[in-house]
Amino acid sequence: MLAKGILLEETFYPHDHETRLFRKTVKEWAEKYVAPVSQMLDRASEETVLEETRRIVKKSSEIRLLSLIVPEDLGGAGSLTYMGANSLEIISYYDAGIATSIGAVWLGLLPVFIAGVLDGGVSWQRWLSPFAASDEQGDPQIWAFAITEPTAGSDYERIEPGSKPEYVTVAKPEGDGGYRLTGRKIFISNGPIADYVTVFAVEDKERPLETMTCMVVEKGEFKVETVYDKMGHRSSPTGELVFEDVSIPKERVLCPPGTGWEVAEITLSYSRAPVGAIGLGIAKRSLEEAIFYAKTRLQGGKPIVEHQTIKMKIAGMIERVAVAEHTIYNVTRILEEKFPPPIEDSSIAKVVGADAAVHNAIEAIQVFGGIGYMRETGVEKLLRDAKLIQIYEGTNEINRLTFTEGLLGRLL
Repeated sequence: MLAKGILLEETFYPHDHETRLFRKTVKEWAEKYVAPVSQMLDRASEETVLEETRRIVKKSSEIRLLSLIVPEDLGGAGSLTYMGANSLEIISYYDAGIATSIGAVWLGLLPVFIAGVLDGGVSWQRWLSPFAASDEQGDPQIWAFAITEPTAGSDYERIEPGSKPEYVTVAKPEGDGGYRLTGRKIFISNGPIADYVTVFAVEDKERPLETMTCMVVEKGEFKVETVYDKMGHRSSPTGELVFEDVSIPKERVLCPPGTGWEVAEITLSYSRAPVGAIGLGIAKRSLEEAIFYAKTRLQGGKPIVEHQTIKMKIAGMIERVAVAEHTIYNVTRILEEKFPPPIEDSSIAKVVGADAAVHNAIEAIQVFGGIGYMRETGVEKLLRDAKLIQIYEGTNEINRLTFTEGLLGRLL
């Protein structure tokens, strides 16, 4: 790999001095712990990935990275999206899978944060304060977020007239506000290494959104049925989780039945723009790799970067990085200021970042030519990693419908 991380320092978006210092800290951490093992983890055994990724995520405690989401008075930084997006951009530049696993911790904690907003801080004291303490002690908890089911993925967000997706994860009321949880969740980032999982379930399959709730399930209470063998993001363990008649006390229920989808939607409103930042990191890495290769590869007696065709490819890559960077960081600042956050803005940022990643990765391979198709350069990994950004956290198609219908609803 030829890139040097220059575009992580020379940014298009005008970050302030404090943010630039923070970015420098994250970059140094990623260069120490992520960059040296990225290629190894891409080809490693399942056992090695589970062990190493858990170790790397926990090593983030050296810079208190995971506590960004925790309110300041509870020992965190109190930044839900903007600083998190900066972190994910930088980490994904070195390895998108590790960025996904860092982001998945925040994703798992977001329902806790939102529940705390709605319940006056009770959930914050119960969950976020101990989380920040664990991070400070160098052994942070690893969280995951579980909503997707074998028969209900994007269906959760868009139930079309006449459609009736089957929801298999059911929470039956038990005792004084508790539940018995039975079912399964698929494609759960961090699921195989999680200490805690925020799980969405329904009381009544016939009325899923009207009876949805969210609860915290602890390690040992669920079974990891499958660890997926993925095309990209191979350093981020993703699993199928099974819940077999798990008793959940009321203290671990985050929201009343019927409010679960509201919590899920607000979670996605916060999380989608930072996911776009993972795409931005890949797009920047692809651009730098293409530029440095084009400077050294000779064709017709001169470096190919001097050929107009290559310059136009690089120009298109620069455009997408600049647009994505401005979009993502403007949106993440907006998300910090509004509650509930605007999901249309977050969806736009996610789509722009994802598409920039895929476009730039493809163009980088094309600039490299045949050698770019070989694994030894590492450029083909960028494309394998980029594609997932267009799929998870709501497919790009679903996100486009979200922001399009939002605008149409205001105009028509």
